[in-house]
Amino acid sequence: MKIRLKGNTIRYRLDKTDVALLETTGKVTSVTQIGAGALHFCIRAKEIADPVIKMEPDGIHLLLPLPQLTAWYLPDQVGFELTLPNADGSELKILVEKDFQCLTTRDEDDSQSFENPMAGKNC
Repeated sequence: MKIRLKGNTIRYRLDKTDVALLETTGKVTSVTQIGAGALHFCIRAKEIADPVIKMEPDGIHLLLPLPQLTAWYLPDQVGFELTLPNADGSELKILVEKDFQCLTTRDEDDSQSFENPMAGKNC
């Protein structure tokens, strides 16, 4: 799982392995070791009506309704966007997307990424 933080936006990009794990177990995590500690991000499928995000001392937990995820697992679904209120009145924008293969060569393993629909097309 790739996570990008920018301002009040969190973008999650899940590859094929992440999506399969979330679909079969209801949970996918990403952990980054920082010194003696670890920072973790977790997405869980839950029997809830609305999405919830929780800030924990060592990470962020995103809880998503099962029906929303079930629709997203379909091959033609790329991603979805959420806007959740913060306690201070601001909003947190969350993007959850399938991770596509890069169109240009990069020093990154994207073997588990989804095939890019733009591959082979002139842009």
